[in-house]
Amino acid sequence: MLKNIICFGDSNTHGFIAGLGGRYNENARWTRLLQRHLGLEYYIIEEGLNGRTTVYDDAEMKNVNGSRYLEVSIATNRPLDLVILMLGTNDTKERFNATVQDITKGLEQLIKILKNPEIYNNEILIISPIHISDKILNSEYCESFGGLKGAEKSRMLAASYKKLAEEYGCHFMDAADYAKADDTDAIHLDAKGHASLAEGIYHKIKEIERGV
Repeated sequence: MLKNIICFGDSNTHGFIAGLGGRYNENARWTRLLQRHLGLEYYIIEEGLNGRTTVYDDAEMKNVNGSRYLEVSIATNRPLDLVILMLGTNDTKERFNATVQDITKGLEQLIKILKNPEIYNNEILIISPIHISDKILNSEYCESFGGLKGAEKSRMLAASYKKLAEEYGCHFMDAADYAKADDTDAIHLDAKGHASLAEGIYHKIKEIERGV
């Protein structure tokens, strides 16, 4: 049987193209590149949605509250060997008025869903998102993220997420160790970032399998 891995995230999992919109194709986005790295014994399930948050409903975007869809996504795609969660960027938007602690608590709710043995009972990899760059001041998203406020929060998520992952026995990695935001909009991965992140996640999965 194939090893099934679900990638549950936002636009940087979906593959949104900075400045242009649309979606990177299967030769560029990290989820498909991860599939290539892992090979035919694995099946990568893409669950990236533009605008997705951990637990926040967004009056400007429909159905982006991750906590309302995660259980359904898990049930739809069972059996699963690994769930990858990479969320938090959209939670830093000004309209949610969320602190780093609030965002971490949102992620904790998703972990608690996955820790319910009636829903899921296998490995979890938490990935803190790439940093919003200071170029946000020149971005179309500047107002949405409160200028540099969102960027500052994004840089603080890794330490908080790592602590949470340790508390719940989850694996952890920081996407910012492998990739940065495209200067075009200061939020989304460019093609190089997708490639670097795919390779980093591949090595992390191999570590998980070795019990490292």
